[in-house]
Amino acid sequence: MQKLKTSILLLTIVLLAACQENQSSNSKDLFDFGWKFTKGEVTGAENPNFIDQEWQDVDLPHDWSIEGPFSKENASFSRGAWLPAGKCAYRKTFKIDKNQKDKRFVIYFEGAYRNSEVWINGQFLGSRPLGYASFHYDMTPYIKIDGNNTLTVKLDNSAQPGSRWYTGTGIYRHVHLITTDKLYVPVWGNYIVANDCSSKEAKIRIQTELKNDCNKIRSIIVRQSAIDAQGKKISSIETQENLQAGESKISKSELNVKNPLLWNPDSPNLYTIKTELLEAGSIIYSETNKTGIRKIEFDATNGFFLNGKNIKLKGVCLHHDGGPLGAAVYARTIERQLEILREMGCNAVRTAHNPFSEEFMSICDSMGFFVMNEMFDEWEIPKSPATTQNGKKIRIPVQYYADKFKKWADIDLTDFVLRDRNHPSVIMWSIGNEIEQMMHEEGAPISKRLSAIVHNLDYRPVTNGVYGYGWNKWPNEEAVSYSDIKGYNYIKSEGFDKERELFPKALGIVTECESAQSFYPRSTYLYGDDKKTWWEALNYEHDEAFEWTEKRGLIAESGIEAWRSVKARSNIMGQFIWTGFDYLGEVIPFGWPARSSSFAPIDLCGFPKDGFFFYQSQWSDKPMVHIFPHWNLEGQEGKTVTVYAFTNGEEVELFQDGKSLGKQKNNTKGVEYQSWEVTYQPGELKAIAYSNGKSIAEKSVKTAGTPAKILLSTRKTEMTANSQDLIYVECTIVDKDGNVVPKAANKIEFSIDGPAVIAGVGNGNNMSHESFQSNYRKAFNGKCLAIIKSSKKAGEIKFSAKSHQLEATTISLSSK
Repeated sequence: MQKLKTSILLLTIVLLAACQENQSSNSKDLFDFGWKFTKGEVTGAENPNFIDQEWQDVDLPHDWSIEGPFSKENASFSRGAWLPAGKCAYRKTFKIDKNQKDKRFVIYFEGAYRNSEVWINGQFLGSRPLGYASFHYDMTPYIKIDGNNTLTVKLDNSAQPGSRWYTGTGIYRHVHLITTDKLYVPVWGNYIVANDCSSKEAKIRIQTELKNDCNKIRSIIVRQSAIDAQGKKISSIETQENLQAGESKISKSELNVKNPLLWNPDSPNLYTIKTELLEAGSIIYSETNKTGIRKIEFDATNGFFLNGKNIKLKGVCLHHDGGPLGAAVYARTIERQLEILREMGCNAVRTAHNPFSEEFMSICDSMGFFVMNEMFDEWEIPKSPATTQNGKKIRIPVQYYADKFKKWADIDLTDFVLRDRNHPSVIMWSIGNEIEQMMHEEGAPISKRLSAIVHNLDYRPVTNGVYGYGWNKWPNEEAVSYSDIKGYNYIKSEGFDKERELFPKALGIVTECESAQSFYPRSTYLYGDDKKTWWEALNYEHDEAFEWTEKRGLIAESGIEAWRSVKARSNIMGQFIWTGFDYLGEVIPFGWPARSSSFAPIDLCGFPKDGFFFYQSQWSDKPMVHIFPHWNLEGQEGKTVTVYAFTNGEEVELFQDGKSLGKQKNNTKGVEYQSWEVTYQPGELKAIAYSNGKSIAEKSVKTAGTPAKILLSTRKTEMTANSQDLIYVECTIVDKDGNVVPKAANKIEFSIDGPAVIAGVGNGNNMSHESFQSNYRKAFNGKCLAIIKSSKKAGEIKFSAKSHQLEATTISLSSK
């Protein structure tokens, strides 16, 4: 028995030692909960003794502008979605345990819009003008151990209009408290390069910045390990390092991985790189970073290559907002956006025109999307974009970043690259979008400087979205020469040809172009008196907005031609259409009451429009066919209506009430769509797509009856009980036979029984002024959306939707 006890004791000692050896004293804790908030300018809030008990309790991420209301009096104007903006303040009180008295404490903000000022216990930590920048401060000298610590953040978004699109106002991204030893790896201190690879072997090169804040020499071992998706360590290396008091240095390591699983869009394999600092056998610091092993190459003849495979970039530009949630975007918002884009056939995103969240980059990594990571929308000269007011085009200068550029651009760009350079999804950096100075020789030294900053920090190429021939403008050649890849905005076919003739060895990509989507909102088809009534209600008839919209039609030929030009040219890497999703603000070509854009193939709520199916027919191999318009065209009986079809089949046949209206060929190697002139009468249209003489897909639209019930659908039914997970509930109004009622506008009321809340509602109508923060929404053209957010409590959830004279519906969800 004594031997058994001794053996158990020895085993316990060994296990404890192993546990101690595998534990580090550093942490990165989410700091999103338990904040106080108030709007307006507040004097003295940085004082720890300031009384904030009347302030609002909020959790992060938080965007107060999205709460509204919409108003023509709001200074944000149409570019800011007519929503309020201004000054505000946040406070959070917290304690540090006395057992952490020898630690180092850093507060890390992923983003706060904008002109942030931060204090800890009344001590000023710093300011950051750019609201999209991630930033951090060392709070160690001012932290009270085993006492109350008060963090104060003031923001100023009062200079309006403050952007060409909706920005939001508030601490709209996550905040973290980082605790480390006095010997540590600084924020963004690991640089991981995994571009030297094949299917047989990969070399992962790691540069780790080390910092010793102690007043003595410290000798450590830097251990780098590669861990696969199953948690197995597949490669490891140790390096001895000595640091003098106060010294910073770079430690370099190289890991070899046999038979790596390469990262690609179909299989976005990720590895974990674990960095550990060991002193006297104990781990004093540890952090992990994800990386994807893949090789990117660029060729002036055949464009872009991934792991030796030629790939066309089928991309979209996105703005950072999450529709009904405003700028306070959660991980699930991003996942759903990318899921929908993937279904469209999209494989790439341009972050227009500012740094996106870290979550966005990580989710692109895990879902296999390519990213053009963009930094600036303006340099030293502010933009004065056109907008429509009372039927007239006017230009209003935005107060965004130009006045801050000289002081902050190099700092912001450096931090931007340092933060995002470990992401395998990033394939190139963009240093600008339609920059006026790029048209003149004064842009050359700025372009040279910014490109050099990126090249000094990372191996990936630089681009810059400049005007193409479509704008009758052309950039300064020297200014453009400092970009590795020429970025073309709205270039026409003849522009490609001229560029190829002048610069045959140049790399090129379409950084921005028109989409194939109509300007009209989703499922809006107007004929005769309906069209006149719609435009008269907006007081727009015969003005420029009317002319633009009518010229674009139900299919934007310019957007189709943009893809046709890219598809036909192997040297052009791909395109990024403007935009993937509708977004808040920039309501071109409309003015009031429009408060969001309408030219994307996907609306603000994530509902596909007709343009979605054009890109699906071109970018996806999944058999499909789509026809439009819907077949509830009251008032058009006996009149001729054009019916359009998109398909990736070789042929498509249209039937009206069972009678064939003929087959049409589809050149799958080109860029085509089909159309028929059809005499409207209530009934059914049906399209069948064929390849090799066999049916591969079909789609029908029927004349729907009166609204009868609500259908609810979700992409998932379970969420995490962390107060930050979401379920998107899509609501569709159908008739008694289950046909979508395409003009239904019923008011739908939502209710929840269980541990969740309604975070936002919407319907995709870019002219609706209903609040996004509500428990009801009118359907727009048969659809609306409710966004459900978890709490910290797990449990079953019942979500119900009801409307007057419609059959109510309930679905079961859960939070775990």
